[in-house]
Amino acid sequence: MDLDLPNQDAVASKKRNGRWVVAVADGMGSRSLSHVGSKLATNLAVSCCLDNSEDVSAKELITDIYTQWLTGLNEINIEPNDAVTTLMVTWGNSKGDYRYIQLGDGVICSSNDNHSVSEDELFSNETTGLGLSKKLSDWRTGRGKLDKANIGLILMTDGISEDIEDQLGFCNSILKRAQKASLRAVKKNLKGLLHNWPTPHHTDDKTIAVVLINE
Repeated sequence: MDLDLPNQDAVASKKRNGRWVVAVADGMGSRSLSHVGSKLATNLAVSCCLDNSEDVSAKELITDIYTQWLTGLNEINIEPNDAVTTLMVTWGNSKGDYRYIQLGDGVICSSNDNHSVSEDELFSNETTGLGLSKKLSDWRTGRGKLDKANIGLILMTDGISEDIEDQLGFCNSILKRAQKASLRAVKKNLKGLLHNWPTPHHTDDKTIAVVLINE
């Protein structure tokens, strides 16, 4: 079924001077220009993570991203309420250290941890995003270490995560398979997975990003 709607998900990534960053966003479907908001958010998140120092505080980084996002929308005469989007960002260095921030739905998983779900939040799923959130406590933040036991990270929008009961197991399976394959094969396999998603009549956009450590 072709609904003739723009893809409201967005993804951006970049490596520079031994550092890397990946950002994924999911524009809120009820907002007419959320596809603009999600693309702007991912691009700004990537540049802010690389332009700031590695030890920048989560509060300072989030403020920088949010301020630039609001400024960017204002420059093209778009109201934030018309461009609401979630945002997940993870960034790190060649030593394996990584950090993450998340606003709204979606999942960030490592091989060992689901960074987006905790026991006290299993039944709390309040939708928020850039353009709606007014407080720092809406954001999830943290850090971790990639090594031989914790081989990678996956970021996925809720078009994927809401269909999966065992999110950590799903992520770990993808990471283990990806570790044994070429980059080209990984991309092909992920595209095949998304194009043949088993949930029937599920029209929500689906985006997944994979980060693997170098052996």
